[in-house]
Amino acid sequence: MALTQVIGDGLATSGLPEGTVVQVKYRNVINNNFSSASSDFTDIDNWYVDITPKSSSNIIVVQTTITLNLNDQDGYGRLRIVDSNNSDTKWNTNTRIGSAAYYQATTAWLDYPYFHINTAGTTNAMRLQFQAQVIGGGTLTNAWSNADDRIVMAMEIAQ
Repeated sequence: MALTQVIGDGLATSGLPEGTVVQVKYRNVINNNFSSASSDFTDIDNWYVDITPKSSSNIIVVQTTITLNLNDQDGYGRLRIVDSNNSDTKWNTNTRIGSAAYYQATTAWLDYPYFHINTAGTTNAMRLQFQAQVIGGGTLTNAWSNADDRIVMAMEIAQ
């Protein structure tokens, strides 16, 4: 599609062709501040990204990578994403977005990439917070290194 007319300041966020990236928000986080043995979902400390969708019908792609360990070989972690600006309402489309440390050696520190996509559903400010729970015992931690950092990113795509 050729650009034929610039409207306003030229930074249009509505009426864009489907598949156009509307905005990208990200946070740099240190991979060393979470530990939990809870079977209830618990915030992964500081592992969130803030975004205010331009259109409720646009989709948002969220991605991150976390280095995790579980000190119980028959346990594992499960993750989900909530909107902590909306009473921790579950944002991901299924029960969870993934697992970690499933039957891994208790000395294993593995990088787990997580990607999720969902319709924005709102134009209100969102804080998309990663949460984890422990199944089968042990303590899930990302206390890998203060020298390692990661990003948590949200990308809004026009629909």
